[in-house]
Amino acid sequence: MSDLIYRVEKDQDLIVLTLMLDNVLMDENEELQETFAVFIDEGAKKIVLDFSETSFISSIVLASMVFMLKRAKEAGGNLVLSGVKDKVAEVLKITNLDKIFEIFEDNKQAIDYLKQS
Repeated sequence: MSDLIYRVEKDQDLIVLTLMLDNVLMDENEELQETFAVFIDEGAKKIVLDFSETSFISSIVLASMVFMLKRAKEAGGNLVLSGVKDKVAEVLKITNLDKIFEIFEDNKQAIDYLKQS
């Protein structure tokens, strides 16, 4: 796993994946998707994508997010977003992904939501 583009916190079936992105290259994106697939295969059902350390997301990351949400739901789980800042929020709004993803101010709110669902 790369410490350069994300950090992982795991607690049973709950994963918090903190993205630390400025510009994601194709290889890094593939690594992110592969890591996510492993988490799902290992039984992760509740996933938080934490954007608190991310200032910008590209179309590559948007595509990965949709892939991750689809995989999580197919496995009977859920994926939510937290810590979304201005530019990231703007991209999500422009692409209407803000209507597809549950978005929370911080990890605590996201985790509380996932634990109740």
